[in-house]
Formats: sequence, C-alpha cells, structure tokens
Amino acid sequence: MNRLSNLKANESIDNDLSLSAAEDCGLESERSYESIPIISAKSGVPTGRLGMVGAALFIVGEMTGSGILGVPQAISYSGFSGIGLMVLCVCVASYTGLVLSRNWMHVRDQYPHCSKPYQRIGYTAFGQGGEIAVQICATVTLIGGCCAYILIAAQSLARFLYLETGTDVVEYRSCVAIMAVVFLLVLIFGAGKESLIVAIIATVLSIIFTIIIFCGIIMTGKPDNFQPYHVTPKSWFLSFGKFLFAFGGHSAFPNFQKEMKNPRNFPGSILIAFVIKLVLYIPLGVVGMLFFGDMLHANILNNISGDLQAINVSVLLLVAVQAIMSATILGNPVVVMIEGAVNTPPDRLLSWKRVLVRFCSVLGVVIICEAIPRFDLIMALIGGTTINTAVFILPCLFHMKLAKNDQWHKMKISFDIMAIIFGVVAGCVCTYASIAHIVEAYQ
Repeated sequence: MNRLSNLKANESIDNDLSLSAAEDCGLESERSYESIPIISAKSGVPTGRLGMVGAALFIVGEMTGSGILGVPQAISYSGFSGIGLMVLCVCVASYTGLVLSRNWMHVRDQYPHCSKPYQRIGYTAFGQGGEIAVQICATVTLIGGCCAYILIAAQSLARFLYLETGTDVVEYRSCVAIMAVVFLLVLIFGAGKESLIVAIIATVLSIIFTIIIFCGIIMTGKPDNFQPYHVTPKSWFLSFGKFLFAFGGHSAFPNFQKEMKNPRNFPGSILIAFVIKLVLYIPLGVVGMLFFGDMLHANILNNISGDLQAINVSVLLLVAVQAIMSATILGNPVVVMIEGAVNTPPDRLLSWKRVLVRFCSVLGVVIICEAIPRFDLIMALIGGTTINTAVFILPCLFHMKLAKNDQWHKMKISFDIMAIIFGVVAGCVCTYASIAHIVEAYQ
C-alpha cells in the first residue's frame, strides 16, 4: 500500500512540474558532467536502495527470458556472423546506456522524485516533443514486451498440457487467456511489492532454465536429417531485430538508475547485466544452431525431445513463472502511468478505477497476442522500431543537447553521431525484414 502511495505521489509531483522548472533544469544542464557532485545518502539528495548488482539484476530480469528462447533461432538465421552482430549490438547499446545514465545525472537534481525519468530527460533536452517521443517508444516497448512474455507463458502451458495428456486438450489461444488471467492477478495484487525480489527470482530462473535447456538439447542430439540454415539477407536482418530486442531495455534504465544508492555506478550495472546476457545467449545459440540448423524453432523449447519428460516439465514450468514475473516488471510502469492520468486513488488496492485500468490493460495485451500469436514476430518488430529508437537514437540526441560543457565534448559528439547512424540504418532494415516476415507468415 505504501508502495502505491509513493508511486502516486511521485506521479503527482511529476505532473505538477512547470515550464519554469524545466527551464531551470535547462540552465542546470549547462554544467559539465564532471562538475556534478557525487550523490549519496549523506548529501541530502534523495537516493534509492539499489546497489550496482541489484540494478544489474533488474536489467537482466527485464528482457532476458524472451532472449534465451528466441536468440538461438536468431543466431541460426544469421550464422556465425550473427555472434559478431550481437557483440556489435552490445557494444553500441553499452555506449548508449552510458550516455543515457549521464543524461539522467544532468537533470536529476531538478526532478529527484519524478516517476518518469526518461521522459523528463527528453523534456529537458527538446521540450514536449522530446517527452512525447520517449513516451511513445517506452509505452510501445513495454506493452510489446508484455505481449511477448504472455505468449511465451502460453506456449509453455500448451506444451506442458500436450506432454502430460498427449492431446491438445486446451487450445493455444485458450492458454493465452489463462496466462492473461494469471498476469492480471499478479498485476493487481503483487505488482510494486518487493520488486527487487521479483527481479532476483526472474534472473535466477533465467539462469536455471538456460542450463536445463542446454542439457535438454545435448540429450536430444542432432537429428539424422540435419541441414544448416541457408542464411539470406532478410533472415540476417530479422535476426538483427531480435538481438536489438534482447538487449533493448533502455526505456527502463533511468528508472533503475533513479533507485540506486549511487546513480554514478549505473554504467557498471549495465556492464554486469550485458556480460550475463552474453554468457547465457551465445553458448545456447551456438549449440542450438549446430544441433538443429534449419529445424530450430522460434521457441527453442520445442526442439527438446518429448521423451525427456522431467526436463520438459521442469523447464516449461520455470519459463512460465519467469515470463509472468518479467511481464509484471514491464507492465507495471505502464498501468501506473495510466492510473496517474485518471487520478486513481493511491491508497485503495481494489478501487474500481485501479482494477478497471489494469483489466483493460491486460485485455489490450490479449488482443495483440491473439492478433500476432508469435512472440518471435513481436520481438523482431518491436526491436527494429521503438526499441531501436529508444536505445540508439534518443539517448545520443539528448546527450548532444545536455552535455555541451562536458570534457571531450566534440569527441563524444562524434560517437553520438555514429550511434545515431547505426540506429537509423538498423531500424530501417530490421523493420522492413520484420514486416515482410509477418506478411509472409500470415500468407
């Protein structure tokens, strides 16, 4: 209940910020990053409770589950060059994550209590246009991530029931509805409570089921009719979009940084999280590509032999639980934003406005899932559009405006421009490839 009150209070403060405050922040941002004082609990400036590792766990828990299941096919679609492409994505995403963390440090003194730090960065840099751009990218990304995780949970439930009964006793679309109900209950009664514990559990489950999947692939073995996937430009760019999705949690990065004891340490959290993701993604992807080739499914769980009953049951249950937790991490900021807009009472857990907002939000997710019932298509499309914009383009544009007095500013500008060019090119080709793949799938 206190958590909800704090969120609503922050939202109220955020909404009450006037244009003059934004202008003051613009003046404040004229100082260099190097001159910003180190923030701690003793400085009198509000700080969070997350350490470097805690923030890294949030980053890992945010998008890793879908990446573990979808990245192996992406590596198969792009061949060994896909590993280099993934590392390139990580390097550029790490730089833009560093830039985004510096952007927040430039503006945080003016908005210490705001609930939408990335939007405030955009507002300070480019006014209402910058805020709207961030809001659109963040909302679409978070909703798309929720859809992907609900579909993953539904697929896990459908396959579990099939292995247990030998028949499709419950249709896949019905499994989507079942998991949506579970998601709604968690979103109403569990979202916002002990969120660090949720992030830790989601990360630990990701590591555990990665190991189980790896063992399942080895025990399944290479099929006799194995054929390597014939990589095409379209498949390569489609993989690019999936890689962007797997490392594209930047929309929530300022929220995690805001909750840190020392926000300057957030680049270290990004490094830890991306290293963990690479360690999970690359071995599993390479083994999947070498064992299954062109028969590797969008969800690698479907390649594990049905005879491995214990492995299938354990990994499917773990994936379903992790998917619901990750969907909650992504979905809660969206519903909190909507509740703030409709003045939902902050101190009533079951107020009709709160329940209605969360019900309608989940209903919207279900409609999208029923329209595009494949999480790999959502990964590629969102990765090439809003995630790409929020990860590569917007942080650098904002940095060019906010960090004019930083040391080595001209050199940093050149890196920003290169990252923006990378993002524009990647966005165009990935979006084209993903839309073409969606059209082909429906035909």
